[in-house]
Order: sequence, then structure tokens, then C-alpha cells
Amino acid sequence: MKLIALGDNCVDVYQNLDEVHPGGNAVNVAVHAARCGAQAEYMGSFGTDGYSDVLRQALIENNVSIEHCPVLPGSTTKQCCYDVIDGERSFKGVIEGDSWAGPVRIGEKELAELKTADVIVTSCNAKIPQYLKEIENLPPVFVFDFGEKEKYRTDAYCEQVCGAIDLAMFSCDPMSDEEFRSFADSMHARNIIHVLATMGAQGQILSNGKEIIRKTVSQVIPHDTMGAGDSFLAAFVTDLAAAGWKKGEVMPVDVLIGAIEEGQRVSAENCLSAGGFGF
Repeated sequence: MKLIALGDNCVDVYQNLDEVHPGGNAVNVAVHAARCGAQAEYMGSFGTDGYSDVLRQALIENNVSIEHCPVLPGSTTKQCCYDVIDGERSFKGVIEGDSWAGPVRIGEKELAELKTADVIVTSCNAKIPQYLKEIENLPPVFVFDFGEKEKYRTDAYCEQVCGAIDLAMFSCDPMSDEEFRSFADSMHARNIIHVLATMGAQGQILSNGKEIIRKTVSQVIPHDTMGAGDSFLAAFVTDLAAAGWKKGEVMPVDVLIGAIEEGQRVSAENCLSAGGFGF
């Protein structure tokens, strides 16, 4: 199974710990998909600074292909800065430098490569809404992470990005089944087949348009929660793909439950190491 993770990259700077870790949603998903047995590829733009060298080294060492990633001369890598105390992050700001490498550019070559995937995963943080509907019409299963910010859930944003999404993931506060059903129905109406909400320590809740599935989690004492959602998503999607998931297909409840459990297992393990994937 070939998975292409499309979008952002950055380094996560833990200022109070004097640590730097490679990251970004798409980078984290690609690495964890490779660890779960997928043929994984990352597609994004790299800078030419030392942080970019670390990112590329981390992806290569984790068996993620980067052969379709341009390196933009003179450009810089985004730094996301945090303080980390007892495994929890406090966001301090973003440093983009004088010439940030920026969002991935999608042209004919990139579209041709995306067609070779079984699954495409991207997110709101990729900042490529202008390309999404064209990408969603490609043959691979399409997965989109809407993140946690309300600005990525407005009618205007959803109208821009929702065309044919096989799975949409949202980071949410805990919801009752009734609250989630109302939320999920509004997303199903936008051509989203599966709606998944991750609720931190309260676990996950998912709708396939017919049934609601809720799974609690076993608690672990985290070393670092960075990448918890990305690792969950990578394992969840890889498990579904291994079960034969195809574009436009509604997956049965038992398969979805198994995929959630695999996502929980991988996410819990990732929380025991530092950074998005322990590099």
C-alpha cells in the first residue's frame, strides 16, 4: 500500500529544553505510516538551511521517499516554538525566517505522482485549499485532517475544501453521541464519508454515516504528546487500507473498530518518546 502525505514541514523547537525535533503534520504521518508497513512518501517543499537537512535526514532514515520534494534555493524552514513541561506543550510562536519554503506547489508532475498512491493524506496546515478539490477527484482514497481551530470549520472554508473526502479528522473537546451525530451529519452533507473526532484522553468517536462508534483509551503517562494525533491517523488509515479500503467506500463497523484500536496503540507508544516521532 502506498501512502503519500502532502503538505507542511517544520522543526518543533522546545525552547526550555534546548531540543529541536523534525515535524509537521505530513512529515509525522509519513513516518508513522512507514513504521506501520506502508510504502510512504512525503511531498512538500524544503528549504536550504540546516533544519531542512535534519528534516530530510529524518525522513530518509525512516524509509520515507522524498524524491518529489523540491529544494528551494535560499529558503528557510519554519520553526514552531514551545515550552514543554511534564509532556504538555505551551505554544510560544512561529519563526518563518526571511524566505520560508512555504506550502507545497501542486502542478502536473505532482498530480501525476499523487495518482500513484492508494491513499493521500493532507491537512488544513498544508495551506493548499486551492488545490484540494482537484486532488480529491484523483483515484486514491483522500484523507483530510481539519485540526482543532474553528477557522477551519467555517462554512466558507468547508465550501472551499470539501469535494470528495473519504475521511475527515477533527480534534475536538469531548462530545455526547447526540452532539457528535449532529456535527457528523453536517459533514456528511458535504460529501465526507467518514467523520472522526479525536478527544484527547476521552478517546475517539466516529461516524460512517450510519452508525456512531465510540472508543475510550487506556491512559499512559506521556513523555511528550507531540504527534499523538498524527501517529493515530497514520496507523488508523494504514490499517483501513490493509483491509482493502477504496475511494468512496463506506467501511464496516468491525473494520473501523480495529483501525481505531491500532491507532490508539501506535499513538500511545509515540507519547512515550520526544517529538513527533522520536527523532
